[in-house]
Amino acid sequence: MKKLTAVVLTGALALALAGCGGTDAAVTPTATPLPEDVMDQPATPPEGETSTPEGGTADTAQPVPADPDAELAEMVDKIYEAYPVELMMPTTSALDLSDESWLTYNAGLTLEQGELVDAGVLSESMTGSQAYSLVLLRLKDAADAQTVADAMLENINPAKWVCVMANVQRVVAFDDKVLYVMANTELVDVDALVDALPDALGVSYTLDERSESAV
Repeated sequence: MKKLTAVVLTGALALALAGCGGTDAAVTPTATPLPEDVMDQPATPPEGETSTPEGGTADTAQPVPADPDAELAEMVDKIYEAYPVELMMPTTSALDLSDESWLTYNAGLTLEQGELVDAGVLSESMTGSQAYSLVLLRLKDAADAQTVADAMLENINPAKWVCVMANVQRVVAFDDKVLYVMANTELVDVDALVDALPDALGVSYTLDERSESAV
């Protein structure tokens, strides 16, 4: 299983490095180091089973990755219907709220802040060479939206990929949801995407924050 995972990751890395060819030589984004256990993540075993890393015990077994939350995944689909985003190998996956290294890497949250979240999904390109990320969270209490949104905007690294960097970040809150989107403007117009959602989803933003940086 680890060999299969390594092959998949190596292929994605190769695609990512291939995407560096068009990068301006003057721009050298610093990628966030991947969580240390990335190479220990097993391929998904048959449903209902767990996968134990080579040499591991039952205590270190990795659980079967959970399917994305149905409500949040459906909302992501509606977002892309309202504003289509062209990505290579796009995927929407569940956020693991119990693994702090991955939670911080993908959502900018600590485990303590993750306790405020009921469920979350991540939507990105699997190649890792496209500067785009969407994170949608459902909170246990809508009153915590400001705390979560601030942490995401402050801690998610827009240069977390191998050789590309997002230059616009925007986070909004509505109902009990927090939506964070970052991208390079040459790939996705973050503002157009976020501005299309109130009508598409029938919601009103109670919080709207934005950050922009040079690339």
